Amino acid sequence: MTDDLEKKLNTAGAFDSPWLKEQLRNWDTKTEQKKANFMEHMYQCSGRANGLVEYFRRVEFVKDLEAGKFEGQEVILS
Repeated sequence: MTDDLEKKLNTAGAFDSPWLKEQLRNWDTKTEQKKANFMEHMYQCSGRANGLVEYFRRVEFVKDLEAGKFEGQEVILS
């Protein structure tokens, strides 16, 4: 957070809490955006029927495929 923004928030009474002040000072926008993107990705991949289980099955399948576990076998993706 910029000093200018902090001053504006202070005048608006938004920084009454030392905890909140510290949280906003240390806020890492890029990291928080990565977290939000990941959560959105998990939601989109999960589907409503199987939840996150299906997503992790897909991840495991890709790892197995990359490791050559299915070499010589026909893999059908739907």
